[in-house]
Amino acid sequence: MPSQLAWLDSSRSEQQRMRELISMFSDHESRDELGLGRIRDTFGDLLFPGSSTQHTRARYLLIVPWCIQHAARRRTRDEARELDRIERRVIVVLRDAGETEGLIGRTDPAGVTTLPSAVYRSALRWHGIDRGVGPEVADDPTEELSRRAVQRWPATLPQPPSGFPDGLTRLRLSPAEASWLRDQLLLSAPDSLLAHLLRAGNRPNRSSTTPWQDPATRNAPPQIAGDLAHARHFSTCMYGAVLLYNLLLAEDCVRHGFNGVDPAAYQDRLVKWADTTTTLRGWDPSAMWYRLIDVNPRIAADAGARRFVNAWAKAVLNGRAGGAAVDKDMRALVAGREFAMKGSQSRLGNSRRLETWTGASGTGRMVFRWPQVRRMVIDIHDGLEARDAAATG
Repeated sequence: MPSQLAWLDSSRSEQQRMRELISMFSDHESRDELGLGRIRDTFGDLLFPGSSTQHTRARYLLIVPWCIQHAARRRTRDEARELDRIERRVIVVLRDAGETEGLIGRTDPAGVTTLPSAVYRSALRWHGIDRGVGPEVADDPTEELSRRAVQRWPATLPQPPSGFPDGLTRLRLSPAEASWLRDQLLLSAPDSLLAHLLRAGNRPNRSSTTPWQDPATRNAPPQIAGDLAHARHFSTCMYGAVLLYNLLLAEDCVRHGFNGVDPAAYQDRLVKWADTTTTLRGWDPSAMWYRLIDVNPRIAADAGARRFVNAWAKAVLNGRAGGAAVDKDMRALVAGREFAMKGSQSRLGNSRRLETWTGASGTGRMVFRWPQVRRMVIDIHDGLEARDAAATG
């Protein structure tokens, strides 16, 4: 069945969450081989509230409400099916207009299973764009339901282009749309790195690969700068554990006679990683836990993850990173963490599971949704700068 309005009932909601989780496994940053996902995601929520690795373009924060409003006005008995039809029509219209950068479903409008209404659901709620008071499925729409549908969205929500959905021909924001979105996001997450980046003069660099390397973050307020520093140190520190895990897998493949990756490749990467750990001097992981648990109390209950991170960080901070490839304790720590996470499904020592290993498991550095956030924020700055250029021209 095609993807439908994911928040209409709990069963659909659960199914949609599963589809989103499955799609995340294609993202190197999202793969969670050592059980660090909750910590990684809490950093993402702290720095960039409402963000997701599935987000592509900022205008979807308006396109999705427009689609839902349009479906409600059609007054059909199956509003979810009508929404599905409209979203797929939007894909076709934008693709035909040549707007393919960040277009969800551009390769197969009919076959895409996760539509924008599902991808942006949480963001719309988080930022107060979808207030969650609209109608659910109604067999006999009434004037009262129509009134509630209007209340669901802010009265100031920008209007869709004339002739929507066929009149929608771009994913770029107009100046008015960009201004409205910026104000909405600043209101919902005022003390975040996201808000800092949305303010004048803090446009991200299109080519920056991490938030801490981007010049726009260097003048962040102290609290935000502190959060970003913890995120950077956590990412740097735990990247070594991921590389060591892959080295152990590569060595296992050799022992079992599989044509896997040459272990020397990961040994070299571990040496280069060790050189970067000098930036961790003075880092206090206990201060990081205090901040993260304040944001997400569930982290306090994940004792296994905390023990693993603390033990690994202690070894790194004690200067043992350079010998991680041969350090028996560090190797045992990583192997033990995988077994604690996966049990009989562990790859290490399991010839059946090793045979299917692709040569890299979660080897991307944690950057906490930066590529997606950077694109969304640049979209808003583009719209605002178009307004400024028109005003001065």
